[in-house]
Amino acid sequence: MESTQAAVPRTRGSALTCLAGPLATALGLAGHVAGGGASPAVVIVVALAALLGLGAVLLERLAPPQLPGWAVLAASAVAQQLLHLAFSAFSTASAVPLPGHDHGAGSAPGVPSSSAAAPAVHSLHLMLYLHAGAALGAAAVVAQWSKVSAWVRARIRT
Repeated sequence: MESTQAAVPRTRGSALTCLAGPLATALGLAGHVAGGGASPAVVIVVALAALLGLGAVLLERLAPPQLPGWAVLAASAVAQQLLHLAFSAFSTASAVPLPGHDHGAGSAPGVPSSSAAAPAVHSLHLMLYLHAGAALGAAAVVAQWSKVSAWVRARIRT
């Protein structure tokens, strides 16, 4: 039996949607580090990029064909907030030190480890502005995805 529904052709734009996650992650990490925050391990950054890429593909599949600009910006802002929380939680400078987990550092009893003694020094306002800028940049690229991908393809050909 044949299906009565028409097949939806896959476009090149939908194949590039998964790159929105790594783009947002790279911009968020750059803003986070430039704002004075510590960077988590590379494996964690790659995992966050993959999760955001998956979220972008799901959003593309579930959302209406043309999202309004405010919805793209809101999704980008939520992604940057989650990235900030993840970067802060998984970076070694802001992690909660556990007793006996110095991994050979050999700190004396009663002396706190260096990560507990020196709190992370960064400007919260600068961090907020840089994450907001990352959200705006990612939203601008995602909103103009077809134009950006055409520009990149033209640059590759020349």
